Amino acid sequence: MKRRKLNVSKMLALGLLIAYSTHIEANISNEPTGIQQNNTYKVSGIITDTNGEPVIGASIVEKGTSNGTITDLDGKFVLEVSAGATLNISYIGYKSQEVKIDRNGLSLKLTLKEDTETLNEVVVVGYGTVRKADLAGSVAVMDNKSFKDQPVTRISEALQGRVSGVQVENSGVPGGDIRIRVRGANSVNLSNEPLYVVDGIVREGGLSGLNTDDIKSIQVLKDASSTAIYGSRGANGVVLVTTKTGVAGQTQITFDASVGVSNVYKHYDMLSPYEYADAYNFWYPGNGYSDSELEALRTGKKGINWQDEMFRSGLVQNYKLALSGGSEKTQYYVSANYVNEQGVLRYSDNERYSARVNLNSEVTKWLTVTTDIQFTHGVRNGNTYIASKGNPIFNSLNYDPTMDMFTEDGKYNVGKNTTGGNPLAAIEATDNELRTYAATGNLSLRFKIIDGLTFTTTNAFDYQDNKSYSFSSAKAGPTAISSMGNSDAFRMMLQSTNNFTYMKKFGKHNLTATAVWEATSTEYRNMNIGGNNLSTEAVGWWNVNMAGTKTLGNSYSRETLLSGVGRVIYNYNDRYTLTATFRADGSSKFSKNKWGYFPSIAAAWDISNEPFLEDFHAIQNMKLRASYGIIGNQGISSYSTLGLLGQAYTNYGTSSQLYYGYWPTSLPTPDVTWEKTKQFDLGLEFAVWNQRLSFSFDYFYKRTVDCLMQEPIPGYNGGGNYLANVGRIENKGIDFSINARLIQTKDWQWNSTLTGTYLKNEVKSLGTNEYIYGKTPADKMADESTIVMPGYSIGSFYGYIWEGISEDGKNVYADLNNNGSIDAGDRTVIGNANPDFTFGWNNTVNYKNWDLSMFLTGAFGMDRMNLVRYAMSTSISDASFINTKEAYEYNWDVNPENAKFASLLNGGTNYANSTQWVENASYVRLANLSIGYTFPKSKTKFADIRLSVSCQNLFTITKYKGMDPTASAFTDDSSKSVDVSSGVDIGGYPTPRTFTFGVKMNF
Repeated sequence: MKRRKLNVSKMLALGLLIAYSTHIEANISNEPTGIQQNNTYKVSGIITDTNGEPVIGASIVEKGTSNGTITDLDGKFVLEVSAGATLNISYIGYKSQEVKIDRNGLSLKLTLKEDTETLNEVVVVGYGTVRKADLAGSVAVMDNKSFKDQPVTRISEALQGRVSGVQVENSGVPGGDIRIRVRGANSVNLSNEPLYVVDGIVREGGLSGLNTDDIKSIQVLKDASSTAIYGSRGANGVVLVTTKTGVAGQTQITFDASVGVSNVYKHYDMLSPYEYADAYNFWYPGNGYSDSELEALRTGKKGINWQDEMFRSGLVQNYKLALSGGSEKTQYYVSANYVNEQGVLRYSDNERYSARVNLNSEVTKWLTVTTDIQFTHGVRNGNTYIASKGNPIFNSLNYDPTMDMFTEDGKYNVGKNTTGGNPLAAIEATDNELRTYAATGNLSLRFKIIDGLTFTTTNAFDYQDNKSYSFSSAKAGPTAISSMGNSDAFRMMLQSTNNFTYMKKFGKHNLTATAVWEATSTEYRNMNIGGNNLSTEAVGWWNVNMAGTKTLGNSYSRETLLSGVGRVIYNYNDRYTLTATFRADGSSKFSKNKWGYFPSIAAAWDISNEPFLEDFHAIQNMKLRASYGIIGNQGISSYSTLGLLGQAYTNYGTSSQLYYGYWPTSLPTPDVTWEKTKQFDLGLEFAVWNQRLSFSFDYFYKRTVDCLMQEPIPGYNGGGNYLANVGRIENKGIDFSINARLIQTKDWQWNSTLTGTYLKNEVKSLGTNEYIYGKTPADKMADESTIVMPGYSIGSFYGYIWEGISEDGKNVYADLNNNGSIDAGDRTVIGNANPDFTFGWNNTVNYKNWDLSMFLTGAFGMDRMNLVRYAMSTSISDASFINTKEAYEYNWDVNPENAKFASLLNGGTNYANSTQWVENASYVRLANLSIGYTFPKSKTKFADIRLSVSCQNLFTITKYKGMDPTASAFTDDSSKSVDVSSGVDIGGYPTPRTFTFGVKMNF
């Protein structure tokens, strides 16, 4: 079992020790609390553990009152109490003590002993909690101590590298999209996002907007035994977030503020405008630059540094305030958070406001009422930066640096040697704003029926309304026209969960049984309007009637899910545990086969509790776990299995009049049913060195069958596609976690956690499809760059094998089909965007009032297709000349002996989707380095104050030639192609280096 030592870091303890009673004025300065009565006794003392180390933050409360204090950094306290009072001394993980105060001036020296019952950690699982000793499934647990002293603004940042089996990919855009995968991607056409559950309530909008300071712990359910209780929703893993609540007798006020300055830490080494023009004259002297133009570029009178024009220093502000406390009957927690992120790309920023209130009240001995409400409002400005040639980052790195920014009539100019739109105009002459309004809330009633039996009914809502606005000025280009657009996407989810739980211990038998009935309904409403050729631009996007042409649309959908759940956890003598789970889900998305059934079973053996090991002390807490189960996926749209009609129009004869009608847009597929994932897990846990070094290893094997995919219809039969249960996908691998308390003395502490995951993903079958292409990232430049094909993983790159440059300066590609020419038949799988191995290493070192934290993360065995470098190094239609010094210095025309790039004049075909541009993107990154110092309340007289400075993404070690090996320009996820089309760098928003300065005050 996990043991909490009393000599843990004083600084970590300071984050937890503000534990006042409801009306306590905590006093760490060894002064009386100020109870002025005639018959009072002054008592002082020191609290230590069994090793003689001081207990920091132990609670000393006069029994029956709110009068109390806590121990300081040396374990000492002073308190005035009523004559003859009884003191209650307590600390988490240790047995409480009561001491009678029978005289004035009493000096106490008390030793707290570990409470073995309390040290049985309670782990949050689906629809309840269990002792860690009773846990048979694979559940990763991370408490807020892992990240609370680091400047984390989003939960995804906290998960990356800190939880084994979890991979996080961030778009980099302030407030932008993230991608979280638990043990790999299971599906080709459906979403692979895990299920997010906050305090038992499903969050369909993910974890965006959640204040990281509100988090108490995060549990990631990884195997089928733990996720099967969520049935059709748990196929991709489950992320459970438990938020903070008030604590009886402890009033706490916390204020946390930080400001960070960020910048792009790596730029491409570009040709200057003069070097660009000079090189252009070398290759194309008949159509080059005049002497006067060259002189203006040489002296700096003309020319554009596009990286300077597009990028800037960013600013991140984060302010958090929390108040909590309460009595034995009622507890409260109130928090507020404001985040303002100004991105490193100009005109990209994000603001977020959030507030949360949690109340818990024991109304009677048999009824407890809990309510939790959270509101979030976000405003995000800037482009979407998706993977396409229109991405302004991609455009700017390939644009003509010799041009004038504006035409004579004040419009944004286009380059001489480029065909795309002006990249600065894309962010400066256009405006994109997304306003998000979100609220979640729940009301829970917990009834104690008889001893051991409770009934809890929880009714909740999850509301989100996204309002998008866009405007583009006619000044965006010489031939540009003005346009505007508004859209509104509304979602409301209602959930009712009714839970019977029975917990009882009979001698050596421990039983927990859970039965749940749950109903969920989700409604979607969408509206959009747009227009072109505005008669005036003065009102921006606000008056569609100003548009010469208009478009509009709206849609509505609704889906429901009914679920019945049963789970039994049986433990015998703290040695053998058996868990059986069964869930039945009925989904409105399916026509005939609405119900899916998802069983699982798990067993665990606590080997260390066996009598034959009672005298063997080298290994502690050894447990062997095994589980198997089936989980489902229903991630299709609401009416996918129905035959749907869409509007069509035509004209007759020579008449231009259009006649509207309807025709089928999708075929009915009433027999389609659930996609299923079968998973086996085998785990081993143990500790050594008196539990100061603990290990957890898991082998997992997931097999997804009956994949929900689109099957092709032969052209002779009308063509098109239909939804079917076909295909098989496998994920297997090992994840591990190693926790170490390397140094534990009075002044020095060093805690370290290492996590790692090895994962192999493989597509076994695609039904009648031989392959499925990913989304085209750059039309006419890099078609069909990714592919899904049996025998390979999702996220495989597809293209040509580049063999070098011929003697006459041309690219040479492998002729795989031996037909004497290079054609589509010579394409093959040339790389993989998914890493083979990911790791995270988190360290916290404390010396007295100083604390230092260092977090490294990395990935190995992954590739990126660098289309940015391809476009900058070749003459293609979209960027008709080279831009980088590397492309000039190592071109065959300039340096044939050391050429990396084919001739611009005689290079022949130059494929973007070739091994020449697929690069090793493995990396190791120092994701965070923080140092802090805490001034205790005994010195400041009003609060514990921690000052800190930190740096995120201090350095990255990689062979990748792009700006950032982790930068991802996601494809439009409406096609669910994020995993299929991942890993293509076509202007990914770079992860910045950020220096953050912070102050945290605990009152």
